[in-house]
This record gives sequence, structure tokens and C-alpha cells, in this order.
Amino acid sequence: MIHRAPRIPIDVEVNCDGNKFVYSKNISESGIALISDTEFSSGQFIQLKFILPGYDNEVQAHGKVARTAAVSDNFFEIGVSFWDIEEDDKILLENFFKQQK
Repeated sequence: MIHRAPRIPIDVEVNCDGNKFVYSKNISESGIALISDTEFSSGQFIQLKFILPGYDNEVQAHGKVARTAAVSDNFFEIGVSFWDIEEDDKILLENFFKQQK
């Protein structure tokens, strides 16, 4: 059985690769689900930048697309695993999750 980290619904704007803006659906300590009008390829690496609700500092992380699924004719849900994230950003995420419990 695969253990999945608890997911928290969030709706924030996410900058992907410096020029593509998408929106988040939910987040866990291991990744983020995005809603996009562009399909991403499984295995694709992307740069993510976003601000968590209630915080001022931007989280920056590299992610790897784990899955892509069409949710309508024009939108896709993109599951992204956090791949490389700075220690300060990890701490920011950990604090965010502690506050949500």
C-alpha cells in the first residue's frame, strides 16, 4: 500500500517555469496538485513559485510531473512531486501544515 501524505485544499496562483501561471487545487508535504489549461508531460521537471495563504514569503521548488488528467475539455489536473526544495522553503511548508492541523 502506498502511503499518501495528507492533502490540504488551497487555491493560490502558481508560477511554473517563470512564465506560465496556473492554480493549485491542493498541497501535501510531498507535492502539489495544479489546474492548468496546458497539459504537462509525465516526468517533466518544472520550476514552481507560489505564496502560501497567510504567508509573505514565496516558496520556490523544483517539481516532477507525476500525472496529468483531463478534467474538462480545456483544463488538466497536474500532480507534481516536490523534487528539490531549499531548506527555508521546506520549513515554510512544514509550518503551514502544522497550522492547518
